[in-house]
Amino acid sequence: MLLLVPAGAHAASVAYVDNGEVWLSSLDGVQKVRLATPVVNSAGDTEKWLAVAQADNGRIVAVRNKPGRIASFSWFKVWEPNGTSTVEGPLNAPPGWALYVYPLSFDLTASGNHMVYGYSNSGFCCPIPFARGTYVRPVTNSALDPINISSQEHPTIFGTRVIAHTGATINVQDPSTTYSDTFDGWVDVSNIGLDLRRTDVAATGQLVAFEAEQWSGGGQTIGKIGVVSIAGVGQDVTFPAAVDCYLPATGIAVDVSLSQDGRSIAWSDEQGLKVTGTPTTADDPCVVAPPVVISAAGKSASIGGADVAAFLPPAPPPGPPTTGQPPTTTPPPATAAAPALIVPRKLTAKSLTKGFALKVKVGAPGRSRSPRPSPSA
Repeated sequence: MLLLVPAGAHAASVAYVDNGEVWLSSLDGVQKVRLATPVVNSAGDTEKWLAVAQADNGRIVAVRNKPGRIASFSWFKVWEPNGTSTVEGPLNAPPGWALYVYPLSFDLTASGNHMVYGYSNSGFCCPIPFARGTYVRPVTNSALDPINISSQEHPTIFGTRVIAHTGATINVQDPSTTYSDTFDGWVDVSNIGLDLRRTDVAATGQLVAFEAEQWSGGGQTIGKIGVVSIAGVGQDVTFPAAVDCYLPATGIAVDVSLSQDGRSIAWSDEQGLKVTGTPTTADDPCVVAPPVVISAAGKSASIGGADVAAFLPPAPPPGPPTTGQPPTTTPPPATAAAPALIVPRKLTAKSLTKGFALKVKVGAPGRSRSPRPSPSA
């Protein structure tokens, strides 16, 4: 019997880029918050956010630059799991190249203390030299050059170990340090008939997802995401595997990200950035629950441990308590009209000598007081 775990049941959030902005969303898409908008620099140029990565502990780092400008002008910013942001600095590279292109894949160690980003650089002629590989540096505002790990392309992180590839072979870094240039070949995917792009491994070490692609005439024509169950990182992958399939994407699929527990998966295709539960069988295409479209323009998906609620603006203070009944008010006391003297309409000479009656009209009932006789009475 196929058991599909609902997206978001065991993971906190997905960070992504949407039209140059950085966003964070719950995996069911119910809660969303914008972390950053494009930045206008001192020269008046608009720098858009290009990539984002989220650590297992919820630390988030995003990269921005002016579209089309050389990558060595890139800048990064950090958001802590509690919603604060105090660290930013240059996403730099060692000197010596004419043209820098990075980040080609972007990821953080589980603690969020180190970041890796792939590069493809070219030099001056002639002939023009090229270099591909991975840069590793601490997530600080230091301007020191990153460490270069040559030939290892499109890096991601499993714990503290870099997962990258050379050609069609997925490689695993020596576990001693994130800066090590010692890698072991792990999985050869040359039989899929497509070029390998990048690989993501769940923190459990039990599931791996890889991106395969094909380019023609300067544009990408195929993008597929394979999902395979494994016994552990660096261990032999035996087939038939319990899970071995391609995601049922629409059009070109890219930017895959697995949740730490391996139960949710995110990617982007022609319909947008999607999240769903991971497959549990080898049926191909993968049998998954209908995915949630988080953003129609979302890219650079990165599932991690951040709590969306920590980034939401504070709720307004509560209003006065209500009892469910309309408020009652006491009407102000009525003000009695001033007494009015009523004079007879017709007075005669006789009434003036013998006297006549006067009436007094009062505004409200009450006790009357006889006037005190004057001293001359």
